[in-house]
Amino acid sequence: MSFHDNAYSAFMLDYAAGSLSTAERLVGDLHRVLSPSGAINARMLDAVGGMLLEDAPPRAVGRPPAPVAQDTFDPASRRFDPYLKRDLIALNWRRSIFGVKTMPTDIPMASMLRLDPGERAPGHNHGRRDVTVVLQGSYADEFGVYERGDLAFAEPGMRHQPRAVGDEICVCLLAEEAGRPLLGFFGLFGVGVKKQKDAA
Repeated sequence: MSFHDNAYSAFMLDYAAGSLSTAERLVGDLHRVLSPSGAINARMLDAVGGMLLEDAPPRAVGRPPAPVAQDTFDPASRRFDPYLKRDLIALNWRRSIFGVKTMPTDIPMASMLRLDPGERAPGHNHGRRDVTVVLQGSYADEFGVYERGDLAFAEPGMRHQPRAVGDEICVCLLAEEAGRPLLGFFGLFGVGVKKQKDAA
């Protein structure tokens, strides 16, 4: 089993259990909307979770049962509009100190990244875990090619250098783990990142 298989399985289980941060949940929801395999995997895990709840033994007498959260996922939700229904290219992109075009979101620990056709981001390290969903276009790094709807995972201790591939501008939504990076100064030093494509 590969790094990606483990990271993807763990992420989707956390997604189904509702234990992700708001930023990570949005990445999972967009993966579910944009990727046919993501939609199938999420529905399967929702169904398995429902069966497990039905088979769970009743709680001790005197304690009311915990409310069962209903699946609130709606692929037509307006909360996806800023990522799916507006012109992402026309946004007011700003270059970071590393030369990569970025755009903040209104969600803590989430941001959008843009690579124009043929553009390379500097090789860099990350000191924290993150997950990325491709919103349009595609990019590649040392570990694979990622297309619309694919998830890419970063873990401390891995390094990469993304580059846009194809003729379309690549735009991604990135959700970072909260907290202080393990090592490094703005990702220039310390541990690195590896990203993998969703091949589920």
